[in-house]
Amino acid sequence: MILKIYLSLTIIFLLSVEKIKLSWEISTLHNNYENLQIDYEKIIDLNLKLITQSNLEKSPSSIEKSAKESLGMVRQIPKKISINDE
Repeated sequence: MILKIYLSLTIIFLLSVEKIKLSWEISTLHNNYENLQIDYEKIIDLNLKLITQSNLEKSPSSIEKSAKESLGMVRQIPKKISINDE
């Protein structure tokens, strides 16, 4: 009878330890999930900023501005072509 009680107490103790380990692991996973959600939101925001910056840099006005500043290019006035029908 004492052996059964001792065995039952040992099993209860081992199951309690296992429950504590699982609770700690679930808590850790939950915290990791929250951190990943925060990082995901930051990456989404950064991606949006990079797409906007890329679109601005590809715009014709931006290309013209950098050509004028870094290459020293000057926009020429188009010549007027006239046709004389005389």
